[in-house]
Amino acid sequence: MSNPLGKWKQKLLLQQNPLTAKSIPQTSIYSLANLLDFINRYEYIFVKHDTSGQGRGIFKVYKRNELYCFNGFSIQGDQINKCVPAIKDFHKVLHPFEKFGKLGNYIIQEGVKSLALNGLPISIRVHVQNLKGKWVIGGMYGKIGTAATIENGIVNAHRGAQVVSIDDLLSVHLKMGESDKKDAIDSLKKISITAAKVIATHFPCREYGIDFGLEPKGKPVLLEVNSTPGISGFAHIENKVIWKRIVKNRKIQNEIDS
Repeated sequence: MSNPLGKWKQKLLLQQNPLTAKSIPQTSIYSLANLLDFINRYEYIFVKHDTSGQGRGIFKVYKRNELYCFNGFSIQGDQINKCVPAIKDFHKVLHPFEKFGKLGNYIIQEGVKSLALNGLPISIRVHVQNLKGKWVIGGMYGKIGTAATIENGIVNAHRGAQVVSIDDLLSVHLKMGESDKKDAIDSLKKISITAAKVIATHFPCREYGIDFGLEPKGKPVLLEVNSTPGISGFAHIENKVIWKRIVKNRKIQNEIDS
């Protein structure tokens, strides 16, 4: 599913609030100059298509010796994993139709080290809903990538990521104590509600699915806001309790709207 709310527009909106501004990774509009700048500054970076979803149009890019390596999926969903001597060779993969004047829109983002203790990449989805004019947390869950995800960094259920409860993610896979766990969840909730308010001023929706990484010290990093979030992930955890709550909230929203 694509995201009609582009990643670059999100970045510009989220930058306008102090809390969300300090919660997002360094992000730039795609250009060859910006690509080189980011690669030289960070251990690895991500190049993402502005509106794609489900792990398509995303590449993890890094330097290895004198080569530029990129691993991810094209807009069509084809896996691409190669190293090239010149960064413009990667540019050709992103923009195969450049000679026809067709340049897809991409952004560049610093790589966030969001890892479980066993080294597998993790992410968190927070579902936020607007109920009677008030933003509420519908629920949240964790996602744990596969061994292949270490290479491409794409933690997505469509790419084989495992969905776990937020409690399992923090307690079992990150070995957080109760106090740190509460701090992380409170922080996720606060940033998510703030992000929903910020985005809704320009792109109003009844709900958003917000994706986070978690830095080693437990600080949430806001990766993306989805304006048409699916909820199937919630059906796999906690006996569907959260899934049922989100569906119930949607029914209330529909009743208010009608």
